[in-house]
Amino acid sequence: MAARWRCRSGLLIGVLLLPAAAAWPQQAVVRSYDAPELEVGQAWLTRSGSRCLAVLPLHVAAETSVPSLLREGSAGLRGEATAVIDLGDDAAVAMLAGGITADCGFTLGSISRNVTRRLRDGGLGTLRSVNGDGTLGRLSVSIVDDDGERFLRVLPTADGERLRKGLSGSLLMVDDQPVGMLLSVHARSGVGTVLRTDALLAKVDAHLRGLAPPVSDPAAVPAQRSGAPAAAGPWQVRAWTDDPVGSAHLTGLLTATGEEGYWSARVAQWPVAVELGGPQSVRPVRGVTFVAGEAPAAELPVRVQILTSVNAERPAWRVAGSGTLAYQDGVAWLEFAPTRARFIRIEMFQARDGGEVLALARLGVLEDD
Repeated sequence: MAARWRCRSGLLIGVLLLPAAAAWPQQAVVRSYDAPELEVGQAWLTRSGSRCLAVLPLHVAAETSVPSLLREGSAGLRGEATAVIDLGDDAAVAMLAGGITADCGFTLGSISRNVTRRLRDGGLGTLRSVNGDGTLGRLSVSIVDDDGERFLRVLPTADGERLRKGLSGSLLMVDDQPVGMLLSVHARSGVGTVLRTDALLAKVDAHLRGLAPPVSDPAAVPAQRSGAPAAAGPWQVRAWTDDPVGSAHLTGLLTATGEEGYWSARVAQWPVAVELGGPQSVRPVRGVTFVAGEAPAAELPVRVQILTSVNAERPAWRVAGSGTLAYQDGVAWLEFAPTRARFIRIEMFQARDGGEVLALARLGVLEDD
């Protein structure tokens, strides 16, 4: 911290110069719905306008049909990649959907590209990663090579430590600033190849310059992944608390068109919650429908609570109704007094068989005419 003093018109004026705030990274662990026990790799989260992006190695995204992300921290924010774009050099950028978009890091333009100056300070750094439970992992490494343009190479500093496969996508930090992303590890030497941050972000910038301007409402961005569920109406899934049992049972199916397929989730902790985002304007709603469809009858939700919010920035939930569902011809209703809503949260406290898997084909919103 430094202070400068200027004298102007006989007055002594103090000008306090504060250090610029660091653009601290937000990261996520990348997993597969079809093999939830595996940590496929890592991703770096950032924003561009209203878009929430994940920057990650291409091979990490390719190892799962639907890249599933869990953000660092205790909040348990989840997301999915709706489109993955190959940037070259095994780098990729993915557009994200889900609750993870509520806190996806600093804007792309605020991240420092001055890698060369950081690397002059010494040859030591830290690989920053996210564990499967959202906690952070750090591994000290030495920078053993720098081509000055695109790539660095690193080795663990401690004897016996090795770079493992699930660390691909970890950020290389020097003085608490990202200077690169780990791409791969040589099987024999254990040396990790890192793409420098300045080269990596230049690739992301070049791709984004070719995209249309972002829409004002992230919930209105259409799914771009091949085979992704298409939304049936204005109410769409915007967040969820529990992972689907597999890539064939995505949460987005709950508001999809058609009658095929159903959502199915592993219950980590009750209640299981799904949030729906509506149109940009607030609408009067009076209930929610639950459609069994092809879902196993024993796994249908039976005890639920409905909450609503009109706050566009940060939902402030209010209970609209609760009860036990009774399915007739595969459909159950929970109606309540008409209330204004922009977002709806459905909390499910029990499955029919009392087990740890929930399933449902579709959710519908009853609007007050």
